[in-house]
Amino acid sequence: MNYFLSVSFIILLIKGLNCQELDQLDELIDYLKNNPNSKIGFLSASNYASVKRILPEGIKPAYIEHEEDLTKMVLNGSITAALVSGLPEARYHDSLHIFSSGLVTLHSILMAPDQSSDYPHGNSESSATYDLSIAINAAISRVQLKGIDKELAIKNAPKEIVHAHTCKEDDQTQFAVPNKKEAKGFLREILDKKEIRVLGNGPFNWGDNDGNYLVDPPVGFYPDLLQAIIDEFKNMSGPDKESYGEITIKRIQTKESPFPWYFLFNGTTHITEPYFILDAPYGGSGKKCSTESDCYKANLPSGYEPCSNFCRHPNRPRIFMLRSSCTALGTDSKFYTKRGTKKSSGGSNTALVLLIVFFVLGVIGSAGIIGYLIFRERRGLPVFRPI
Repeated sequence: MNYFLSVSFIILLIKGLNCQELDQLDELIDYLKNNPNSKIGFLSASNYASVKRILPEGIKPAYIEHEEDLTKMVLNGSITAALVSGLPEARYHDSLHIFSSGLVTLHSILMAPDQSSDYPHGNSESSATYDLSIAINAAISRVQLKGIDKELAIKNAPKEIVHAHTCKEDDQTQFAVPNKKEAKGFLREILDKKEIRVLGNGPFNWGDNDGNYLVDPPVGFYPDLLQAIIDEFKNMSGPDKESYGEITIKRIQTKESPFPWYFLFNGTTHITEPYFILDAPYGGSGKKCSTESDCYKANLPSGYEPCSNFCRHPNRPRIFMLRSSCTALGTDSKFYTKRGTKKSSGGSNTALVLLIVFFVLGVIGSAGIIGYLIFRERRGLPVFRPI
């Protein structure tokens, strides 16, 4: 009986040594189920929405503007774990457990749809984004065909991307790029003014590897990817072989909440940055309002988005409400947790476990010998057998 109790003690002890280590998805999920008041950190509500379905109910998301602050909160124990659609900066990797969420997140450039019966909230200008979308898709597919996105991921390491393309990049005939002189809508405006206005969420610092938008010009994978797309864009031409020419990027960053999607509808911006998550919800144009008539038309009973200080809309997938480009990239969203002090390295932890096991087994063996000797002595038997 003592032997089995001792073995059970060893097993519990080994588990205890590893209790601080959440280095796999199933361990994190189990921990969250048993600790429903735990907080998980995210850079945006879209990141949370992308993995919400695999998290236990009741988990509280904490939204942090900058990735470095997010990582510091993991390390100081303010939050249990964090999630990013990529990887934290390399300098923190030795202090973290980083593991996959098992979900691929798709990112794309978003635009306003052209107004129609299906999209009554769309831009009212005739073919505002149709020509532009063809040109943007052609540029994205050329970046992917040439492997530039992979080169940029290596340049901005650590950055992992998943090749999840929705356009067949080796068939450029599917992108009938308009002639420069015949372009319409926003494409016409961009070519005339030689400037493309880009809507972004921020400015934030998501790490120098992903994107630091607090510096000018911004650095990281996402800024480099947008520049590569625009470089391909400006070198394109229609059947007339006249290239589109030089185009500069003008970033319009906003921290407004709700997010002002109406910047795309009214022409304040032409496109979004390429990091927007495709399967995150669209909750309305976000325009300030006093009555519903101030809002955009919608396929709703009132004919307009409901007004509650801002124009809102029942949540819908973004792909149903906005015009999406070909996927710009896919990412394997990663959770990360703090490495526990009791398992600072595999070797030292293993040695400690073995030392304790041998010690306990030694105690068990000594107790067994002593018990055996006492047993013989009580029965009047010689303590030691003669040889």
